[in-house]
Amino acid sequence: MTRNTHGKSPGTKAWWKLLPPFIAALAVLHFAGDRAPAGTAPLAITTKPIASFSNFTSTTEFGAFTWRGGLTLSSPAENFGGLSGLMVGNNCQDLLAISDRGNWFTAKLSYTDDKLSGLSAPRLERMRDAKGKPLRSGPWSDAEAVTQLQFGKIGVAFERQVHIGTYDLAAKGLAAPFAPDAYPQGIDDGPWNGEIESLGQLPSGSFIAIAERQRDASGNTKAWIWQGTKVTPFSIERYGSYNVTDLAVLPDGNVLTIERSFTSFWFPGMAIRRFSAKTIASGNTVKPELLLQASLPLYAFDNMEGIALCERSGETRVTLVSDNNFNTTLQSTMLLQFAYRPETASP
Repeated sequence: MTRNTHGKSPGTKAWWKLLPPFIAALAVLHFAGDRAPAGTAPLAITTKPIASFSNFTSTTEFGAFTWRGGLTLSSPAENFGGLSGLMVGNNCQDLLAISDRGNWFTAKLSYTDDKLSGLSAPRLERMRDAKGKPLRSGPWSDAEAVTQLQFGKIGVAFERQVHIGTYDLAAKGLAAPFAPDAYPQGIDDGPWNGEIESLGQLPSGSFIAIAERQRDASGNTKAWIWQGTKVTPFSIERYGSYNVTDLAVLPDGNVLTIERSFTSFWFPGMAIRRFSAKTIASGNTVKPELLLQASLPLYAFDNMEGIALCERSGETRVTLVSDNNFNTTLQSTMLLQFAYRPETASP
């Protein structure tokens, strides 16, 4: 059953399968940048390159991933931070992120020797509600996931007061109002601040969502696929103490998840896993393949909450972003980028 929020789920036809991969994302980001509200002010950002993902070795190969550079971002702006969802397009240059305090963050990424090395034109803009007014602070502004849809629209999921819908960035840029959509009712039934964390669209046009801390009877993570009123609930086998924080859908229908573990203050972990949407059936448990697992202090990462795909130099690249929880003393906003080779087995 889907919860009716005054709209029908968009994207019921896999129209974008007819286009080259990631073209839809490029259009969304292009329009978002060109149509930023007139009152949007530039944002002061300091960038510090991350030389290596491995803190103690010179290796650049990590199973299915090859290091392509990283950045640590900082700003004196009070509202910068909390980045929880990510899109990257246009030769891996145009960045669009959402903050769990209800802000859009856009910027242009730059490269040296084809590695991520800088950022320019950063902007921060308040997201809008259904009436086109800036979101009020609080649970209704807890934006956690963003994904490309058709015709310049994107989907956004909010967690603490669950609602899912679209923004027509192609038509109205970052001033676009929120348009609510229907979603599976079970998404509402998770623990406070532990509900929907990931949102994507499969090649079939169906939506896929994964909870953060909703568990089934076996302790695995609840997830859903839906298209219109047809809902397929399933579970994802949990990896140790990790929670899924975002997903990215590849053109072949495989799904990448970015996951984090903070059960130990001193040795938090990051993982990327992969599963095929073809293995999903109502009530079953999907068992993803582990592609990458990293722990501090061996590797350079933080509270990774966003994952995005783009194409550059003939490669599929995976970009990750961290949520600093607005705690600039203990945490950082980091961008990490890797080339992804789907044929490579996990380490």
